[in-house]
Amino acid sequence: MISRFLFPTALLLLVTGCASAPRNPERSQPFAFRALDLRQQDPAGRPAWALQSPEARYDISRKFAQALRPRGTVYRDGKASIEIAAQRGTVIGDGQAIQLEGDVRIRLLGNDPVEINGDAARWLPREDLMVIDQRPVATDRRSRITAQTARYLINKDLVELRGSPVLEHWQEGRSTDPKKASFPLKVKTRWVDWKPDQGDLTAPALVRGERFDPAVKPKAGVKPKPAMVLTARGLKGNLRAGYVDLLAPVQVRSADRKGWLNAQQTRWAINDQRLSSDRPFSGELNALKAKGQAFQIDLNASDVLIPADCVIEQPGEQLTARTCLWNWPSGRFEARDQVVLRRQTYKQITRADRLDGKIGNDGIAVFRSPGARVNSRFTLPKSQQGGKQRPATPIAF
Repeated sequence: MISRFLFPTALLLLVTGCASAPRNPERSQPFAFRALDLRQQDPAGRPAWALQSPEARYDISRKFAQALRPRGTVYRDGKASIEIAAQRGTVIGDGQAIQLEGDVRIRLLGNDPVEINGDAARWLPREDLMVIDQRPVATDRRSRITAQTARYLINKDLVELRGSPVLEHWQEGRSTDPKKASFPLKVKTRWVDWKPDQGDLTAPALVRGERFDPAVKPKAGVKPKPAMVLTARGLKGNLRAGYVDLLAPVQVRSADRKGWLNAQQTRWAINDQRLSSDRPFSGELNALKAKGQAFQIDLNASDVLIPADCVIEQPGEQLTARTCLWNWPSGRFEARDQVVLRRQTYKQITRADRLDGKIGNDGIAVFRSPGARVNSRFTLPKSQQGGKQRPATPIAF
């Protein structure tokens, strides 16, 4: 690569005027520059990167420069792609390595900018690499990822987040300031690979998500308790497209452990706060069991929709329907289209267009029909008295 470094002219005059060289060269003081301007070009002669500072001190014997309030730019195909800022910086050699310290900000430019913040970072221009090893935080318009360390491979558009990274997301219409925003869902995992420009996100290790009720304000000094917890084998998705796929096996359960749902690969639509899967699942709430060929969960309303082949069971009863809607916190649900309720008592069969139910304090659901026509059929038991017995008679009404 072609390097070009631009420094102010008459540097010696800025330091000591016309004074002679120090008597002891080994203990010479560093030169103080009024400004620092480093630039490098790519093989095509286009700008590759640049670093400026309003004030710098250069140590000739140790071959490094210390800069105040450094500002840098990384170019891609000759166009500005990344902006860099910090409170202090140390340039080693001719730009082989640049150490940034104090409120480090790495801003990825574009239609939906991403900013990576940290306390310190090492920029290695020749390797197209930035290492943020002190509390890195990556933030875009709706999401935030925190970790212990981060490596940004510039030419690969890849951020490697390591050390228990946490993905947090807030919805449109809420505060866009991450410090003030509430995060309804937090996802924790062992490590994350993220391509911020494209949006691709991968976490092949165990994933744990916690859903918090936005209406419940946490008390000062008290760690809030999640209303819902989910686990998965890993995840992959695209933050710019607004989705994350949770890899099977997936489990969603209430924090009080009274309800759970076991599923296969599940999509989390992060902008709409919905979980959905088009594959078979099973679930339970107290004594009530449910299963179906697919499900959709509205995380805001805590509603579980079973859009196909709904089956709900509890001791002595089974309900089948084309669709079911189940509200997790209240225990209320409704079944629609081709509803059939079978009870072991008297072998009763009830058919209706709709049946509603609610789980009582004993964990058992009670079904009712909200004014719709119901057809029921049951069989009377055989007489327990002596003498000739008639066969059991089915009765319909």
